[in-house]
Amino acid sequence: MAPFVELEQLRKSFGGQPVLTDISLTVSEGEILVLLGASGSGKTTLLRLISGFETPDEGAILVGGEEVTDLPPERRNFGMVFQHYALFPHMTVADNIAFGLESQKMPREEVEGRVSEVLELVELSGYGERRVQEISGGQQQRVALARALAPHPRLLLLDEPLSNLDPELRERTRRQLRQAIRRVGLTAIWVTHEQEEAFDVGDRVALLETGSLAQVGPPDELYLEPSSRFVAAFVGRASVLKGVLKAAGQIEIGDRRYRGHGVCWTAVMSQDLEAGEEVEVVFRPEALQLAPTDVDEGLAGEIEERRFTGEATFYLVKLAMGERLLVRGELDGPDVGEPVSVVLRSQGPPPRCFRSADGGAE
Repeated sequence: MAPFVELEQLRKSFGGQPVLTDISLTVSEGEILVLLGASGSGKTTLLRLISGFETPDEGAILVGGEEVTDLPPERRNFGMVFQHYALFPHMTVADNIAFGLESQKMPREEVEGRVSEVLELVELSGYGERRVQEISGGQQQRVALARALAPHPRLLLLDEPLSNLDPELRERTRRQLRQAIRRVGLTAIWVTHEQEEAFDVGDRVALLETGSLAQVGPPDELYLEPSSRFVAAFVGRASVLKGVLKAAGQIEIGDRRYRGHGVCWTAVMSQDLEAGEEVEVVFRPEALQLAPTDVDEGLAGEIEERRFTGEATFYLVKLAMGERLLVRGELDGPDVGEPVSVVLRSQGPPPRCFRSADGGAE
């Protein structure tokens, strides 16, 4: 399938300070792509380049085969959903949605039809005559989506659309927005700093690191097959231990001469590494399990913290060698202060190995 959105080597600086560097990315028609990153990573700047509110210093933006790099926002026919909704509080829900259509000199009958259509789409039929102050924050965000969808845009852009909502409302509204976008079949680019939101919404996730693309792929790929230590540590819960590569996939961690202070574990090589190199091994909590203190190939330690999250129980183990590991365990596991060993779980996601940051660039 030919890409619908094409970003070609985009660069942007402010005051001589690079914000985006060589961003090349494609989005398929009907796909929801999420731009994920920490504050300052460049994700909102990239969205503003796509929308036309900023112009790249270099590079090109194509949508549906048409170059739009220098087109003003009003000529791009994109829908925008903002963090702060930007609704008119003195107007009704229907009037907020109709406002942009009326400014296009659309006949009143057609405007009313569009308003009714998008209200049904976002599951707000019957809310048209209510004032904005009379509906909840989640409903206001769906009105903002309806307003963006009413002109039948060719691309939908969403900038942190759920950040103003409390966690429970955020999850429900996220599901409703995603379903509405799916029903329309629109191509959408969604910006967020929340990993759970990115994974729940996106067909693919583009993770940015200080203005560059760190990795682009389906959520499970970023979680299970991170391309760098940064991705591995940023996505999901993770612990990192230093070690030495002994042979292909075999990592010596700690000092095996002292029982419980060292192991030789298997890890997936995420880079071309040579025997003898210092490495960093990234572990997911579900890759590890708690075991008796006298087990072979286990790292001895004691439970430092125990956290129940509702769907899982996590144990922070302070190892005898000084480091800490986060382990996903059972609800009826050991108490804080109890001695344990940590071993690799046979059915868990394998740990991944990267060149040590102390020993050179990743």
